[in-house]
Amino acid sequence: MGCHFVSMNFIRNKFMLLNDGRFRENGGQGYVLKPEYLCNKNTKESDSTEDVVSDNVGGASLDNIHPRQLSIRILSGFCLPKSAEKKSSATINPFVRVTLYDGSPATPLPPPVFKTHVVEGNGLNPVWDGQEAANFSCLNPDVGILLFAVYDHCNITKTDLFIGTSAMPVSCLREGYRCVSLFDSNNTRSGAMKYASLFIKVKIEL
Repeated sequence: MGCHFVSMNFIRNKFMLLNDGRFRENGGQGYVLKPEYLCNKNTKESDSTEDVVSDNVGGASLDNIHPRQLSIRILSGFCLPKSAEKKSSATINPFVRVTLYDGSPATPLPPPVFKTHVVEGNGLNPVWDGQEAANFSCLNPDVGILLFAVYDHCNITKTDLFIGTSAMPVSCLREGYRCVSLFDSNNTRSGAMKYASLFIKVKIEL
């Protein structure tokens, strides 16, 4: 009973980045409320997990939850710095990986991933043109999170070096042309990461 503190293991990995994204919903100011259906003991999830049955609680009715079809086009990047792991002075070869973490038991594992092609030798203003779209079916948009991650592909060692990332709740997505600010592995936008961003186009269908 009462209030308790729960310690967290602050190892900087994709799960901590997702945690940062969850609390970005309210500007990182503290608590984020659960979706209403998670607070309703009488709400049952259907077998198909595409709908949630509505029940009356205290005279109030919960809306059905429907999946959303997301289309994300990566158009370009801006001021992408070199990876902290890159020791040479060569230019970077960036590409973007977009992953949907849905939170629904019906979502396939591993989570769906979209990857752009590699832009050779351009970190200042790489252009992908959005020729291919990341198409996702989000079954649980109230808790789903999109993770944008930018890497530098090294042609010599055939490895991918981390540059920056941004986690964004699906519920916060808005249609149209959007700018996605990138953060380093410590979730900061300082130094070389101060202006790093992606330019994307979002389309949402219910």
